[in-house]
Amino acid sequence: MVEKQLAYKYQVYNEIKKGIMSGVYPAGSVMNERKLSEELGISRTPIREGLQLLARDGWILMETYKRAVVREFDAQYMWELIRVRSALEMSAVEDAVRSMTEKELSRLWEIHERQKELLTHYDVTAFIQVDREFHIFIYNMSRNRELIKLMSNYYDMFRFMATQAVLGTEERRKTTLEEHQAILDAMEKRDPEAAVQAMKYHMEETEKNAERHRKMSFGPQDCENS
Repeated sequence: MVEKQLAYKYQVYNEIKKGIMSGVYPAGSVMNERKLSEELGISRTPIREGLQLLARDGWILMETYKRAVVREFDAQYMWELIRVRSALEMSAVEDAVRSMTEKELSRLWEIHERQKELLTHYDVTAFIQVDREFHIFIYNMSRNRELIKLMSNYYDMFRFMATQAVLGTEERRKTTLEEHQAILDAMEKRDPEAAVQAMKYHMEETEKNAERHRKMSFGPQDCENS
């Protein structure tokens, strides 16, 4: 019974997170335990526990009177996430250069080439999936278990932000690939400092693009006040 309860808790977590990422539960949606229990066919206890996990990981906010509300990825929160990602990505690529094999580097080039091909027949979901694969592969190449664990906690949020904004224009998709190319060139030379600088530039450009998106979405005044 305890094992089933645990399984249900994580099932609730995954189903609701999937709904948030796909737009089924937009920002501001109130997560009603009774309604969710009926929708998912699961008792209210694991529903409550799943919501607590989602709150822990930043997907929902627990408001007054214990209301669970889907959080808005506002300007401040997006900036905070991008800053966290930047630190993780630079550490990952530095460790990856020091520990990677030729086979792994070749595999990373293959992922990059697949993403380039997707520009011709653009599919936002596929492009973002391969973009995610590129970065996750660098984490795995790092052999740094703590970095990999942190990445697994944050990466769905990074992907959600990318879907909303970061890779939203054709120009940004092209420059993203150019920045990936620069990272790969530095890794090919087995130059950790150059790889870190290339990743740093990639993250800075990602942050600038997210800022432009915020200004278009909220307006300059809203961004200044956030």
